[in-house]
Amino acid sequence: MKRLLIVEDELLLRNNLKEAFSGHGYHVEVASDGAEALQRLDQERFNMVITDMKMPKASGLEVLTQARMKDANTLVMIMTAYADIPSAVEAMRLGAYDYIQKPCGLEDLELKVMRAFDHQSEARQLEALREDEGEHPDLLCESAEMKGVMAVVQKVARSKATVLITGETGTGKEMVAEAIHRISTRAQHNLVKVNCAALSEELIESELFGHERGAFTGALRRKIGRFELANEGTLFLDEVGNMSPRTQAKVLRALQDQEFERVGGEQTIKVDVRVVAATNRDLVEAIDQGEFRNDLFHRLSVVNIWIPPLRSRTADILPLAKIFLERHGREMHRSFLGFTQEAQNVLMEHSWPGNVRELKNTLERTVLMAEGDWIAPSDISLFEVRPGSASPACARQPRAEMDLAKLEQRAVLEALERANWVQKDAAMALGISSRVINYKVRKYNFKNPRLSPNRPELGHN
Repeated sequence: MKRLLIVEDELLLRNNLKEAFSGHGYHVEVASDGAEALQRLDQERFNMVITDMKMPKASGLEVLTQARMKDANTLVMIMTAYADIPSAVEAMRLGAYDYIQKPCGLEDLELKVMRAFDHQSEARQLEALREDEGEHPDLLCESAEMKGVMAVVQKVARSKATVLITGETGTGKEMVAEAIHRISTRAQHNLVKVNCAALSEELIESELFGHERGAFTGALRRKIGRFELANEGTLFLDEVGNMSPRTQAKVLRALQDQEFERVGGEQTIKVDVRVVAATNRDLVEAIDQGEFRNDLFHRLSVVNIWIPPLRSRTADILPLAKIFLERHGREMHRSFLGFTQEAQNVLMEHSWPGNVRELKNTLERTVLMAEGDWIAPSDISLFEVRPGSASPACARQPRAEMDLAKLEQRAVLEALERANWVQKDAAMALGISSRVINYKVRKYNFKNPRLSPNRPELGHN
């Protein structure tokens, strides 16, 4: 059911609009002024907002901005009794779908709303078809192994079956989940992602199912959970093997019954969500150890897709490397003729314990440091795993080199601080070009403290 928020300070018009749209099958909420609308947008998700332009406490443009900031998929229609061309232009610039001059007949408005949703659905379907015409570069299928993976994706994507994607860290499990959603019948709706490993047990239930105001200390307002946000779309549960037993039980019920309650709430919320999960953990072993529910495993793995590590599909290494070289080259305004034969040998002989993610990061470093037109072996910085340190498949822990970005970030920041934020001097101290350090400053969003009161925080790209 589409959710509408109608923001109108005239009581009679507000009630008429609510009654009309409720009668056409929409779930309608109302707000009597801009401030109330901003509060509702902060607490709930709406498919469309119909708002007056001039209201007490906050204008229609403020409501528009908040709605689009919260969810770029929310359609916003602005109503006004004033033929104000500059306001109309500003509203469209801020992302309004349409600008309606009052008085406007209810039938005309209802038709505009219907057409807006139809247009949005068609646009999303067209976008999905365009994306489907070409392969996602991180999911290149030169090897027989990846062609097999994508053949399974094509078969299961349009079904309602839950999918469990397994494989080592960095193999592209999230990309496969995106591909499943992109070519499914749910492509015109949301793909909502949750990294279960990044959330504590106290937070994950609230993230998944939402909470009511006052449910716990700090719950100052209602929060809409990821299951609810993914209604009619796809929910991607990454690192699902890290969920606690309590959360596993709640997820199992949501999968079986397609319903749940928000934390601290009593209302049962029904949804239509397709779940795709991923893990680098051996869940069968976790079941044997009593750390993962057997019934949840079988509910998740109606279809199981295993992504082979990069070292076992060597036919993908050079094609992927060329794609990443071109991509990072465009980002940094560099162009290369390609890899020398010796450089190709280096790439092919490396074991790639970090898989596609490691290859991608390696090529970013290569583009930053290379000076010639051809990529030579000396331009490629690789990290070796000490003998005996590798972990079993599907249980590999992140290696120290995967924190290279944080080390690089700290080095660049310290060089800038020592150079009093003169980029040329910092680049010279680091032994890199001004072009490279300028790219790094933009990449890590560093701000000169003389221009910004806050010192840059480490750990954010």
